[in-house]
Amino acid sequence: MRFVFTHKANKQFNKLDGQTQERIKEKLQLLKQDKELLSSNLKSVVNLLPVTHRIRVGSYRLLLSADERGFIVLKVAHRSQVYQ
Repeated sequence: MRFVFTHKANKQFNKLDGQTQERIKEKLQLLKQDKELLSSNLKSVVNLLPVTHRIRVGSYRLLLSADERGFIVLKVAHRSQVYQ
């Protein structure tokens, strides 16, 4: 299982404060290691193509697209702005 950030998502991630970045890194590491935790944390997204899933980390959301080897992170943003 892998999570690959797009260039845009990487820029959004780097703009976040250090504490939030650490929380997101820790969450992704946990999800890589535990398949059960991954399935309980992934939520399906409808009508927002190419986004297929989302992960919640506090007030932030990671929008993902399924890949044959894992997920591609398309967007990282605060919950009030992520779906715009």
